[in-house]
Amino acid sequence: MFIIILAIYAVLSVGGLTLFKLGAQRALSVGVAGGILSVNISWLSLAGLAMYVCSFLIYMGLVSKIQLSYLTPISTGVIYTLTLAASMLIFHEPMSAMKLAGVLLVLCGIILMNIK
Repeated sequence: MFIIILAIYAVLSVGGLTLFKLGAQRALSVGVAGGILSVNISWLSLAGLAMYVCSFLIYMGLVSKIQLSYLTPISTGVIYTLTLAASMLIFHEPMSAMKLAGVLLVLCGIILMNIK
């Protein structure tokens, strides 16, 4: 059950970040005019923000039930790897040899942590 909840958390977190960035590239501005705060935010950014808030709530539930020394490295590694993949596929960000080496080290660390 932990794996399923962690997967949902990861998808919501990475999806939220990705949607927020997509929306922010189209329309995101904050300003003050005549003493009134104005915020222009796209529906993609709002959807991303909602997903990210849901991921945070799921993470708080996981924190209350799982050891932090186990949860934090695994969730961070999974989120980092999925975020890197999304940034390459959706935003066409470059992949360097150092990034690839970092991802491989993160994945090796996750595997080593799970060996009983």
